[in-house]
This record gives sequence, structure tokens and C-alpha cells, in this order.
Amino acid sequence: MKKRFLIIFYLLLTALGASATHIVGGEFELRHLSAHSYRLTLNLYFDQVNGNPNALDPIITVGIFEKATNRQMMTRPMTIKGQSLVPYTSIECTVGELVTRKIVYHEDIILDPSLFTHPGGYYVVWERCCRNSTINNIIGPESAAQTFYMEFPPVVRDRAIFRNSSPVLFPPLSDYACKDDLFYFDFGGTDPDGDSLVYDMVTPLNGYSSPFNPMPAPSRAPYSTISWQAGYNTANQILGTPAMNIDAQTGRLVVRPNRTGLFVFGIRCQEYRNGVRIGEIRRDFQLLVLNCSRNEPPKIMATERGTKKYYNNGEVLEISPTGQRCIDIYFTDPDPEAAIQFFTRPVNFTDNSFTVEGKTTGVVNSGGGEDTLTATLCFPLCYDTGGKVYELDFIVKDDGCSLPKLDTLRLKFRVDPLPNSPPTVALSTPDRIFEVEEGDVISFDVTGNDPDQDVIAMSVVGVGFDLNAQNVTFNPKNGVGPLTTTFNWIIDCKALQQSSYQLEFIVTSQSCGKTVTTKELVEVRTKYPNTPPILSSDQVARIFEMELNQPFEANFLGEDIDLHALVLEAVGDGFNLADYGMTFSALNGNGNASAKFNMVANCEMFEKGSVIINFNLRENACVSTPLQTIKMEFKVKVPDLTEFLPANIFTPNGDGKNDYFGMPTLPTNVCTGSFQNITIFNRWGKEVFSSTEQNFRWDGSHVNAGVYYYVIDYRTNKFKGSVTLVR
Repeated sequence: MKKRFLIIFYLLLTALGASATHIVGGEFELRHLSAHSYRLTLNLYFDQVNGNPNALDPIITVGIFEKATNRQMMTRPMTIKGQSLVPYTSIECTVGELVTRKIVYHEDIILDPSLFTHPGGYYVVWERCCRNSTINNIIGPESAAQTFYMEFPPVVRDRAIFRNSSPVLFPPLSDYACKDDLFYFDFGGTDPDGDSLVYDMVTPLNGYSSPFNPMPAPSRAPYSTISWQAGYNTANQILGTPAMNIDAQTGRLVVRPNRTGLFVFGIRCQEYRNGVRIGEIRRDFQLLVLNCSRNEPPKIMATERGTKKYYNNGEVLEISPTGQRCIDIYFTDPDPEAAIQFFTRPVNFTDNSFTVEGKTTGVVNSGGGEDTLTATLCFPLCYDTGGKVYELDFIVKDDGCSLPKLDTLRLKFRVDPLPNSPPTVALSTPDRIFEVEEGDVISFDVTGNDPDQDVIAMSVVGVGFDLNAQNVTFNPKNGVGPLTTTFNWIIDCKALQQSSYQLEFIVTSQSCGKTVTTKELVEVRTKYPNTPPILSSDQVARIFEMELNQPFEANFLGEDIDLHALVLEAVGDGFNLADYGMTFSALNGNGNASAKFNMVANCEMFEKGSVIINFNLRENACVSTPLQTIKMEFKVKVPDLTEFLPANIFTPNGDGKNDYFGMPTLPTNVCTGSFQNITIFNRWGKEVFSSTEQNFRWDGSHVNAGVYYYVIDYRTNKFKGSVTLVR
């Protein structure tokens, strides 16, 4: 019985030893790799001095749950992939009782887009007991657990793949705080997707683990929180003036602790995209507060070079462009053997082209050495604040522990730009409007200069047209003025194609990277007298109705008093003249042109219905007048067989009068068909005569007197009639 009790007691001690993990804190990260693959990471911070080596878990199991329903989506074992010591801000401030090790677990997981779709998102959790028994701000720390927790959005939103990686918090440091000294800690993060981050203080989660079950299987939310000691709460996790707080935008932690001890605290970083919250990560951590030897802060002062007055915060320093443009900075530290460093930090601007010379680092009060260091900040000749008041922090920091102390002097200043007069441009002619004709030449000199002797560039451009396409010579020049070059423009036919031109003669100068431009505008107006030529025809009518096979002829005459070259042409409206058997011959020349048009009305014209021909007179001049045109329209009429009335009786008695039946006026071609044959039948339908000749003659031989019937075949239709034979 005694032996059994000893075994149980030993196992209990072993379990309690494994539970006393001395985990300092940690946080999850989730990073998108490719497609649906993600890397899940747990950064764990372990107390290297007081931690129980048996509690360093080589394998942990995390759970992923659907937030809205707490449905378990997966569990995943994770193994240690790396370890490293967490550094101090200053190695000189290292204390043996505070050594923190960073342990990294990570595994690659697949977030199936057919499963991880709930709009409420998901959470990752891992629980571990227990905390450091020496923590001062929570109740029962030796049995208090830790729950590491992160939320992430679905991988599909609004039926589209939604990619997201969690924020990455700034790695913590092993720094401790000194009682009654201001302490700051940068917990700010970055987001791989550029999402907005918001920080706040949260009470650390406790969860379901315990000394008797230090690492349970992943369990569902909700999770209990740790219990604060009296006087502590979410807003006062570490007491002081101020109590620990975090900047919601930057993630910077600040506290001036008023008591020593080991204190746990929790922060949350929430992630927003387009104003919508999509996730959060939490970090638990600890802060050790010690009694430290007194460290006095450094001091900094500044004067504008050439003056003896020290700058006071809130003043606006007006820096003249013609002055020395320099600030002398003096910085020191009351402590002996103090290493101090000076640096600058722009507040509301980004132009850091100023220079800092002199001593920016060094040791003061080292016994016979310097007690003050001096540096000089100078603005370059072209520095310009654009009329705005810039703010620049002059900062000196020492090497005190636990963190360097700072003194900041915020310089407000305005630097006026260097005077810069615009360049000048002058023409050797007083004229700014030129009226020109063909053959004229515009020529004058252009001179550019700059009162400040800045380098200038001279050029000329056409306003709304390509000057290089004209017969222009102008040699652009660059250099220190005065510079002179000649402008020439020979007015030719190309120039006369536009009635007005505008030219800009441009001189530019560069000063401090800024371009200053002066322009001179010149207008060129072109003149080209031109009387339109005259086109006439011997045919007065413009619409013609013609019989089939009727010939037509028209003569045309073009005349121009300016004696420009004339060209006559005939253009069918939608057809080629040759296809309709038409001819047009022209005799073109300077000042006059003549032409003859011939055609015969045909079936092609009839089938078209209306045939329109444009007879054009074209002028070849620098600036041609509009085309002169006579439009003629032709319509062709063809015989109507239904209106044809042949003889209906004949008397073949040999008296020489009406002795045969024929149709001498029968049309051969009616466009819709052509004569093929004629067949004559008696009253019983027997053929008595036929012929393929249009000028046929039937003398009625071998038949009796009476009425006979004929059919004339025109291929596409037939013409029928009757004739009476009288003897």
C-alpha cells in the first residue's frame, strides 16, 4: 500500500513538473503560399532560465474550428522547425534572470475552397498549461493556462477565391522595464496584403488546460480568461503612470510601471479589408520590472548658425535662401561615461536631402573629455519647403538600461526657395502676325537669355500642327545665354494648305530641378487667290429618256482664268463606263480642257433603271477649289410587245397589194427577250408555217382562206395573235 502511494505521488510530481512550462507567450501566423496551400506557424516564447526542459513540446496538436458553429474543421500536429534567443535592445543591458527563447512550430496545410466558405470565418487554437508561478498580476499563476488563438476569413467570399495572409507582429525583445521609468515596446505589425491593422489590449485567454491535463486535445470556444489580481484589469494590466497601453494605429506599447515584479499582458491585432473586419491575432507576453540604478536622460539644444539664441519648441525658424542655411546642435548627458547618439526624424515631410556633419555619436563626461557633442545640420542650396512649415525631430539617446532614454527637440522651420527670374525670349522683328503668299519667306532672329545666368534651352513648336513637316529651318540651342538662332520658313504649296498657323518660340531654364518657361506666340496667315474654273456642256438637259439603241453624244469644256492645270473625267455612279459600252475622251491642259462623251442606249442601262454619270472638272493648284461637276441621268425605254399591232388580214391574189403576211416592224430585241421564231397554226392546231427569221413572209400557199393563229417566241415570253387569209 505504501509503495502504491509513493508511485502515485511520483507521477503527480512528474505531471506538475511538466505543466510548469514557464511559457512567456506567443502568437499564431497564417501565410498564403500558392493556390489553396498555406503555412500555419506558432511562435512560442519560452523562459530559458526558469523553464522546465521537460515542458518543451517537440510536437503539438492545433485545432481549426468554424467560428459561427464551433464545428471542428481539422486538427494538425506541428513540430519544432527552429529555435533562437530573443535579443535585447542593448546587449549591455542583459540580466541573467531574463533569457527568452523563440521556438517556431509550423506546418503547411490545405484550406479546401469547398469547405472553408462560411462568411463568419474560422479560428485556430492551441492550449498549454501552465504559466510562471512568479507572475504578480494574475491569481494562481502556477495553475493558470494559456490559449493561443487566431481568427482568419473564409477562402471563398461572394463566390470568388479570397486570398489572405495574417498580420506579422514585430518580434518581441528580451528587454525588462525599470520601476518609475518610461518603457516602450514596439508590437506593431505588417500585413502582406496591405490590410489595415488596429491594436488593443485584451485579457489573456486561459482555456481548458490544467496542471493535471496540461496539453488537452483542441477544444471548441468559448475560452475562459485568466483572473486578474485586485486592481488589475484589461485596461490596467501593468499599473503605472501611465498604465500599460497600446497605440491603436502603430501598435506601440507604453508604460511607466510603479512596482517591480513579473507581469503578464495580452494584445490583439485586428485585420480590416475595405473597412470590413476579416481576422485577428493575439499575443501573450510577460514584462519583468526591476529596480534599476538612476539613469538621467540626455539633453539637446540647437541654434541657427550665426545667432546666439537657442531654439525653443513651438517656434518657426525662417531660413533665408541667401543665409547660412545651417543649424548647430548641442547634446549632452548628465551621467558619467555616457555614450550618446544624435539622429533626426522627419515628422511631416519626406525630403531628407539635408546633411548632418560633426559628431553624431560619442562619450561625454569621461574624465577630462568633452561634456557636450556638437553636430551641424545644413540645408542644400535648392532646399525648398514650398511655403509649408516642416517639422523635424532632433533626437539624442543614451545607452541606459533597460532602454535608452531620449530627449527630443522638434524643430519647425520654413526654407524659402532661391530667387529665380524667368528666362526671356526676343525676336528681331516687331511683327507677331505675318500674312504670306506662295514664294514668301519669313526670316528673323530669336534670342534667349536668363537673368540668373541659368542654362537655357531654345526651341520652337507648332501649335496643333507638325512644324517639322514644313520647309522650316531653326537650330535649337542650349547653354548659358544670351543665345541667338535664326528662324526661316519658305512658304510653299505645303504651307498654303492651312489658312492660319501659330508658332511658339520657347526658352526654358532649370533651377533647383524646376523648369521655368517663357513663350512668344507668332501667327502666320496664308493667302492664295484662286477663281474656281468653269465647266460647261453642249447638252443643256440633265435628265434624258432614250429609246433602246439610240445614240448619245455630249461635249464638255473646262476653263480657268488662273490657267491652272485642268483635268476632265467621267465617273459612273456605281458602275464602270466601259461595262456599259460608253466612251469618254478628254484633252486636258493649263487653263482649259475639253472632252467628248459617247454612248448607245442598251439593255444594261435599261436593267439598271437609272444611270447617273458625274462629269467632273478637277483643278490642280496649291489650294484647289471644290470639284466642278455636271451630273447627267439617263433612262432607257424598250418596246412593249403588248402594244405591238401587226396586220390582221392579207390577200395573196397576186395583185401586188397585201399579198403576204409579215411583221417588218416587229422589234428584234426587247431587253427582256429576243426574237426566236414564229409558228402559224390552222384552226385545228396544225402547224402550217414557221420561220426563225424576224423579216419572215407567209404567202398562204397550200392553205384555204380562213382565220389562222400564230405564236411569236421571245424566249422569256410569247406573243400571240391571229390573221385572216382572204382569197
